[in-house]
Amino acid sequence: MPNLNVGVVGGGVAGLSAAFRLAKHQHEITVYDPSPAFGASHAAAGMLAPASEANFSEVPLLRLMQHSNELWPSFAKEIEAVSKMAVGLRMDGTIILGYEPNDGRDLERQAEFQRELGIEVTRLNRHQLKDLEPDLGGPFPFAAMITSDNQLDNRQLMASLLKAVELLGVKIVRKGVAALNKTAVGDFKIILDDGQTASPEVVLLAAGSQVGEIGGLPSEIANSIRPVKGQIIRVQSQSPSLLSHVIRSKTFGKTLYMVPRADGEIVIGATQEEVGFDMTAKVRPIAEMLTNATLLLPGLGEADFKEQSVRFRPGSFDNAPIVGQYGSSNLFLCLGHFRHGILLSAALSEYVASAIETGRQPSGVEQFGAARL
Repeated sequence: MPNLNVGVVGGGVAGLSAAFRLAKHQHEITVYDPSPAFGASHAAAGMLAPASEANFSEVPLLRLMQHSNELWPSFAKEIEAVSKMAVGLRMDGTIILGYEPNDGRDLERQAEFQRELGIEVTRLNRHQLKDLEPDLGGPFPFAAMITSDNQLDNRQLMASLLKAVELLGVKIVRKGVAALNKTAVGDFKIILDDGQTASPEVVLLAAGSQVGEIGGLPSEIANSIRPVKGQIIRVQSQSPSLLSHVIRSKTFGKTLYMVPRADGEIVIGATQEEVGFDMTAKVRPIAEMLTNATLLLPGLGEADFKEQSVRFRPGSFDNAPIVGQYGSSNLFLCLGHFRHGILLSAALSEYVASAIETGRQPSGVEQFGAARL
């Protein structure tokens, strides 16, 4: 196959993962992003949690997430082999907790649904839970382990990916993209914020929640992605052993996750608001997260407050990813990862790279293709 010149619009996990796959196949890649590796992927918690995210109405998406989860150990090794930087992959499993009886009943119903889908959800008694996490509060009416759901350190991943693509010869242009303009022959060219243009053979649009801000796009693409606001906080425990596993909980009906890092940092999230591009940090959701987190893990009250961040998840019109070629043009899409950006990137980067190289939609993602736009 002849080498292709590919312009990737977006330097988040979707764009950099695809750039990595394509660069390894010797294609000439340029990534356009004013702040690569610093968007939603930078603020995320890095959970690889298809089972915990299983939704009654999203079974096909669950299967895609499970497949991508299976790819992550080998994909992580590929990235690390090039960058010589760890991505922080941890295969510790995820503990699911219900704080009060109604929470427990809701999680038991969810567990029954998960088991029907072939997901292993193992109930934990009080002693088993204390053996795994001695500093948790309790008692909890529902506690379970899902060993298939794990995590990586999203910030280590993004630093590693950025380093890897640069070592593979990918050119990083730290400028915004103002428009993707259609030419007379029906292909798209890239117009940068400073007026410069680029006309790669292939354009891959992986701009996350910012898609609607790019001019020139067909309305069905521009309107297909909406920003979904999330607030995430990071605290620093004085003891790295305060929390060892990812915790996902329901507390008085509110969902919460806590993700530990090796150095004692704990990532706590996450809110979800349909408020457009509102960067304002709101007190109530932060207070609720901290209150509920300390109910579950009382020792967290002695941790240092480290960081609060607001980012925007790219939610599609049907909350499923959009991947593949747009019509018969040179424009390919890798959009709409929503809550699962890091998890899905192992599979979707492989799929979109295959679509670019072959001109055909890969099997297994037909229902997530751009044709449904």
